[in-house]
Amino acid sequence: MSSALPPINGVLSTSIVNQSACGHNIAATPFFGGDITLAEGASNRGRRALKTDTETIEMCRSMFSRFARGQELLRRNHGVPVLNQQEVLDMFIAYLNVQCRVPAEVIEMLQRMRSGSFMNNAGGTSGGRLQMSQACMCKEPAFFESVCESFFRSGPTVHFELFPSTTKSIEAFVSLLAFEANLRERPIKVLLPSDSHYCWGNIMTKYDVHPYLHFYRVTIGSDEIQTVRLRQDDFVLAIFTLANTVSGRTTELQWFQQTLEYVRRQGASPHVFVDAALSGCVISRDVLNLRADAPPDGVAGVLGSAIGLVQSGFKDYGLSSLLFIDDAPLECCSTVPSEVGLASTVAGGAHALIKHAPVTSIPESPTLAFLIFAREYTAFRRQSFNDFMGKLQSAIPDSVEYELRPLFPLMHIEFANEALTTALTATLVKRYSLITIDAEPRVLRLWPTPTNHDIAEAIQEWFEEVQYKN
Repeated sequence: MSSALPPINGVLSTSIVNQSACGHNIAATPFFGGDITLAEGASNRGRRALKTDTETIEMCRSMFSRFARGQELLRRNHGVPVLNQQEVLDMFIAYLNVQCRVPAEVIEMLQRMRSGSFMNNAGGTSGGRLQMSQACMCKEPAFFESVCESFFRSGPTVHFELFPSTTKSIEAFVSLLAFEANLRERPIKVLLPSDSHYCWGNIMTKYDVHPYLHFYRVTIGSDEIQTVRLRQDDFVLAIFTLANTVSGRTTELQWFQQTLEYVRRQGASPHVFVDAALSGCVISRDVLNLRADAPPDGVAGVLGSAIGLVQSGFKDYGLSSLLFIDDAPLECCSTVPSEVGLASTVAGGAHALIKHAPVTSIPESPTLAFLIFAREYTAFRRQSFNDFMGKLQSAIPDSVEYELRPLFPLMHIEFANEALTTALTATLVKRYSLITIDAEPRVLRLWPTPTNHDIAEAIQEWFEEVQYKN
């Protein structure tokens, strides 16, 4: 590309052209009597530039190329499927058709819903939003109960809502806690372990001056819970992270259980909220045996006793965030309207979670219907995850010492040789934008999805090229 400055509207500004090397403007001597000629010449140059100047086109090509590379990195970074959700849904629909023997008319319906999701993402729907009476499928009792039973549990005190993001789901839940604390006129104490997502801390700061809602940060492995003043019948909520965003690990189970037991011995009432955002639209309790960092039975016990669960649906096929709560311990939810069904819900018989939330629920996503097949989708993701694990084992030579550590939905490969890990990561990060942690320099962190299994091929090619020998 030429180093000459491009014309601005076809005319080179004299104040820009006449600049010294140090950047100061050099005053140009006014040219009287030649204005018309200069203007005509500039106009001609401007017309010629429209025909011959390729800098604008090249700049556009360059920017689009960078954008495309950035999109590819984002698509592969953790395998963020929100950018390739159509491919994921296509593969899942094929799975339903071939392996689950779902009838053809249902497959056609799902394809239309998938197309509707694509149109919504592109802003192609006329009117922008569906009418409320046609958009509240998640309020229909049969669908509502099916989703709650699949992901959380069913029952008269269980509630389910969709929010724009995980942060918004947590904001809504914390707002409900604040209202509950005001109603009780007694403190509600929230324990935030050190592996909690940072959004919990951000939301916590908004309630620094709240008289009854108190947050306490506790370091995993410590006895800092003993510094928290607990009284008889205090409502204590502890946050349990199923998979940390960075490390991918579960909250240390034994320490967490000991913390709850200490709260119980003080006469307080311990409750648990599970942050399972990384599970996406997969049923969390059905993939615990694909996580090597905690005993599945113990984590299943925590999930089964939790009063709340959040999962981030956008990580699978753009379904926003799923929030489940069992409101049995909450006094503000003890009075529910006797009316049931869609009409009463649309007319205003909303749950306390919605009445006091700073944001509204968004139930109109066409991909909502895919939650009907939550169990099938979980089996689809399990199969894909296991296939990827097999590809990795085939890609790494037997002479290389390593440990494969599944942490669904993530996969960690810990090599014995730090230099090997550094070199392999440096090669892969150019294309796959991996997360690295300085504290664990021998661990390669992957986020496999149904659409990025080619990273196993890239690892195999790297080993073949370097011909690494232990």
